[in-house]
Amino acid sequence: MKKLCVFPNDPIINYYKKGEIKKNYFNPKKIFDEVHIISFIEKDIDVDKVQTIGGNAKLVIHEIGKIKIKKRNDHVSDIINILKSIKPDVIRAYNSRLEGWFAANCAKKLNIPFFLSIHTQMDYNRKIALKVNFKKYLELKYIEKFIEPDVIKQANKITIVFKVIKPYILKKGGKNPELLYNRINLFQFSNGVKKNDLPTPLILSVGNLIKEKNHECIIKAMINLEAHCLIIGKGNDAQRLQKMIVKKKLENKIQIIDSVQHNEIQNYYKSASVFALAFNPELEGLPIPVMEAMAAGLPIVIPFQNKNFSEDLEESVIFSERNSQEFHKNIKKILNNQDLRKKLSNNAIKKAKDFDGRKIENREAEIYTELMKFNKTMNVKS
Repeated sequence: MKKLCVFPNDPIINYYKKGEIKKNYFNPKKIFDEVHIISFIEKDIDVDKVQTIGGNAKLVIHEIGKIKIKKRNDHVSDIINILKSIKPDVIRAYNSRLEGWFAANCAKKLNIPFFLSIHTQMDYNRKIALKVNFKKYLELKYIEKFIEPDVIKQANKITIVFKVIKPYILKKGGKNPELLYNRINLFQFSNGVKKNDLPTPLILSVGNLIKEKNHECIIKAMINLEAHCLIIGKGNDAQRLQKMIVKKKLENKIQIIDSVQHNEIQNYYKSASVFALAFNPELEGLPIPVMEAMAAGLPIVIPFQNKNFSEDLEESVIFSERNSQEFHKNIKKILNNQDLRKKLSNNAIKKAKDFDGRKIENREAEIYTELMKFNKTMNVKS
C-alpha cells in the first residue's frame, strides 16, 4: 500500500474554480494507492468533484483551516498526528512558503522523504513587492529568513519548472534542482475543435488577472489593431482592467472571462490566430498557458527572456519588448504574414514535445520510486 501526502499551493477548491483539475496530477502513473491532501482551509471541495487528480487512488482531503504564518508552531503537532495516522511513503510540497514549511518539518520529524517542487522565483517576488506593496514585502522577507531555508535545505529532491528559478534554490542552500517542466497533454491541445461563436481573427491571452501578468499591455496593444481579443483569467486586477477596456472604448474588441474548464480550454486555443502574454520573465520562464499554446500550434508573442535563462524558444515564438507598442507591432506582423504564422506554428509544435505530459509524468513517477527506495534505507538505518 503506497501512500502520498501532498501540501499543495492552494486549497483544491481554488484549482477547481480556475479549471486546473488535471488527470493524475498528484498521482503520476498511478503509483500510489492513497493520496492525502493537507488543505489549509475550513471547507474544501468534495472529493468526488476532483477525484481525477488522484487517478484511481483513494483521495482524501484533510481540512486544517487557515493558519497564520507566525502561529505555525502551534499547529505542528496536530498536523504531525494526521501524518502519523496516514503513514505516507513520501511527502510532496509545491512551494517554499507555509505549506512547504509544514511539509519539511513533518518529513524531518517522521523521517519521511520530502519532494519539493518550486514554481516561482521568490527573490524576484520580493523585488517587485518592495516597489508596489511594502507590507507584502515585509511578509516575504520574514518568509525568506524563517521559512524558506528550512524548506529548501530539508528537501531530498527539488524540481523547478523553469531555469530562472535555479539561482534562487542554490542561493538558499538547496541541492542542485532538476528542471522538470509543467505537464502538458499534447494530444489534448493538438486536437482542439474551433468554436464558431468566437470572432476572428482572435488574439488569445490566458493568465491570472494580476499586475505581474501585465494584461494592460495586451489591452493597449489592441488599439487600432484589426482583430478581437479574449482574455481568460481571474484575479484582483480584473476590475481595473475592465475599466481600462471601457475607457479605451474597446468593449467591442476585448472580452474577459473568468475561467474555462481544463477539458475545454484546447478549443479556445484552436479558435485563436495568435497567443500573447506579457508576463514578467524575471518571475516566470515559461508559464503553462504559453506551453499549451505551443502544443496547440499557435503563433506566440511573449517578452524577451532573461539572459542565460532562455528556455530555447528562439525559433518557436516572437520575442517582444514588454510594452504595448512592440506587442502591437509583433501581433500585427504575424496576422499579416501567412508564411510566418505557418513557420511559428510548426516550430511551436516541435518544441512542445519537451513538455509532453507523458514524459514529465514518467519522470515524476521515477522520482517517487527513487524516494520510496530511499525511505526504506532511511528506516533501516534508524
